[in-house]
Amino acid sequence: MASDIHDTTYYPLPVAPADVWDMEERPVEIQGACGTLLPATRRLESRRQAPARMMNEGSRGLRIDIAVATRKDPATPTKAEIKQFGGAVVKLEPLHHEEPFQANKVIPVGERVTQEGPRELQGEGKDWGTAHAPPRFWLWSAGVAIALALIAALAYHELYLIDRKQVPGRALELVEEAKVDEVEGFEIGGTSEETARSMAAVYAKAKTPEEVMPLIRNAERLSARLKLDWQPWNGPDNWQAELGHTWEVSVKGGICHGLLCGQKPDFSRYGMFFVCEEGSLRIDWEATQGLGDADFATLNRGVGSGGVIRAYLTPENFYSLVFQEAEYAAYKMLAPDRDLVIWGYVKHGTPAETALRKVFEAEKHADAPLLEQAVTLRLAPPPKGAQKNQWLIGEMLHIDWVSP
Repeated sequence: MASDIHDTTYYPLPVAPADVWDMEERPVEIQGACGTLLPATRRLESRRQAPARMMNEGSRGLRIDIAVATRKDPATPTKAEIKQFGGAVVKLEPLHHEEPFQANKVIPVGERVTQEGPRELQGEGKDWGTAHAPPRFWLWSAGVAIALALIAALAYHELYLIDRKQVPGRALELVEEAKVDEVEGFEIGGTSEETARSMAAVYAKAKTPEEVMPLIRNAERLSARLKLDWQPWNGPDNWQAELGHTWEVSVKGGICHGLLCGQKPDFSRYGMFFVCEEGSLRIDWEATQGLGDADFATLNRGVGSGGVIRAYLTPENFYSLVFQEAEYAAYKMLAPDRDLVIWGYVKHGTPAETALRKVFEAEKHADAPLLEQAVTLRLAPPPKGAQKNQWLIGEMLHIDWVSP
């Protein structure tokens, strides 16, 4: 059986002879409505034969209704619509009430137009937008009050700085040390340097304190302490203070002295001070060892009553309730072996503060931090309430560790 799915034969659709409105039929007017029903189009001849059946089925034609918009009288109140949903009653209120329409004033042609005067305002609206000049008295008062407050703040700031600085009433007189005109016996590269290197070699090879006593300054006074605190260097027989050992000459502290620096046989650093007494060189053993009346371990625990110490001194800003900046100047005191630190405070206006200030003013350079200075001090017990490692500087004996 042959299928017609792919049948490509064209069959034209039936078309009415004339697709126009049937003007022979008159428009039908529907009673009770504002509108007109147009007649049906002439599509097929069969439709003209049964107009009654088409009217009954509602296929008469296209109906055009005209809805006339009516405006309700604003004066007539709008009734609220009430609807019932189940057992509940909902009353729908109107959104808003319209005001009655008012037309603007009609001015006949040719009549002169006059501008109405401003309406009189009531309450705040009467002065709204009007600028009033403030009273000059309040302006002058505010300016004077601000000026007085500014002056008071500046005065308080200056007084506060003066109170912190505690500038003494009189200028500090710096203590002048005895000047040494000649550095006799301590020329660089002279016999004193050769003698000092030889004495350092003997000291390094010594086995007992008695072997070094002829080399020590004030040996009789220090004999008991030498026997107690002296430590041998254990240098070999061929040890010499030559390579890497430097020789310096200084007059700090009011006495000429030389300083030989280098490495011990165990490669630790040393600095040995030499002075000239009775025409011969002697080793200042106290300065070399950095000895004093008390050691830093004891002072760090707050034990003892102070005494003479040798330390590396540096100005600092470390204060407490007992040692306040307004009354004291603070210094950090570093032990000769640089292992322990204690804090010293000197009272403003005392000779000790004057001498210490001179030490660091002489060494001060522009835009450079202050370097530590080797000084010999005498400490005194601190006031009650101070920390254990805080001490009072009673006297600055001399610069460097060599005693005059």
